[in-house]
Amino acid sequence: MPERPLADLILRDARVVTQEPRSGVIERGWIAARAGRIVGLGTGEPRVRGSARAVERRVRGRVVIPGLVDPHTHLLYAGRRYEEFVERRAGTPYLEILKRGGGIHRTVAQTRAASDAALARLLRERIARAAAQGTTTLEIKSGYGLAVEEELRQLRIIDRVRAEAPIDIVTTYLALHALPVGADRAAFVAAAGRAVATVAREKLAERVDAFVDEAVFSVSDAGVVFRAARRAGLAVVLHADQFNDTGGAALAARSHALSADHLAAASDRGLAAMAGAGTVAVLLPGSALIVGYTPPDATRFRKAGVRMALATDQNPGTSPLEGMPTAIALGVNLCGMRPDEALTAATRNAAAALGRERVSGSLRIGKRADLVVLDTDDERDLAYRVGARLIREVYAAGRRVAG
Repeated sequence: MPERPLADLILRDARVVTQEPRSGVIERGWIAARAGRIVGLGTGEPRVRGSARAVERRVRGRVVIPGLVDPHTHLLYAGRRYEEFVERRAGTPYLEILKRGGGIHRTVAQTRAASDAALARLLRERIARAAAQGTTTLEIKSGYGLAVEEELRQLRIIDRVRAEAPIDIVTTYLALHALPVGADRAAFVAAAGRAVATVAREKLAERVDAFVDEAVFSVSDAGVVFRAARRAGLAVVLHADQFNDTGGAALAARSHALSADHLAAASDRGLAAMAGAGTVAVLLPGSALIVGYTPPDATRFRKAGVRMALATDQNPGTSPLEGMPTAIALGVNLCGMRPDEALTAATRNAAAALGRERVSGSLRIGKRADLVVLDTDDERDLAYRVGARLIREVYAAGRRVAG
């Protein structure tokens, strides 16, 4: 009989929701980790040996799920946008606010004025709050610089904080977020494209992003930075068709993007193209709720055969939403997802949107031991008990980081 593996973390007496198609849900289950990786899971008594300093926890029938994955955030910023929030509630469209120099431009001014130390402190605090709500893999974009040196500054701050973060951080260079007031579009886009080489050389990001919609950037503009990303060996993702169908979903498919995000106005043809390309659709219901547009309809994505992920889109203007449990609840109650579908969207599919599916997003031997213990015996409570404090314990790479 082979020797049982050694473990330094053992969770037992759990309802283990693996998010793996074959294993599914393990009742009266256990899961064990060693050196940050899962070394065993099953039902009944744990079939592992505890190390000298092993932590063993009986969770008494509570649910254990994979660590939540947030694949779309704008966490590096300073300031708030209360006035814009009130104005939108009074009926002013977001794109109108953006055209006259508000929206993103206000945050750009506040972020540029903040010191590196202040921005790093704010970022650490936001990462800690995300971890406390069950997130163990987190994407963070630049995008509040709107000038090459400012964008590089932001990416370098993210890189320093990422190195010390308790959870896995994926960095994205948001090359095209908004056009500075009075700027020459062609020159701005060309400069952003040239900056991709520097980003890749300094290993400041894994992905390149662009915001394609009316009054923002065009499919042609995004093509410039995407071609630069391919030359540099970086992945691409896209803010696509949030307010209008401008062909963003189809561009994402042609570009073999890891994901296209927002997509509330995407065409059926665009969704079909994404399905064929294997591009993940990241739905951002928090943005629809706060800005006030019709949320993306999960039925359309399901019918098209597109994999759906969920994200917070946490940012100071259009989605000041914190925590993936809230995104899960909104995915069900605003977008029409099934509860099990929303949990998959916040774990395995979200990991795929980040190119992390082989590492995280589900519970399988060899994957990172990213685990969340819920204070419930039924994972559907994440969608049902909106606002409940359900995150009891959080482990990232086998290390307890919250709870």
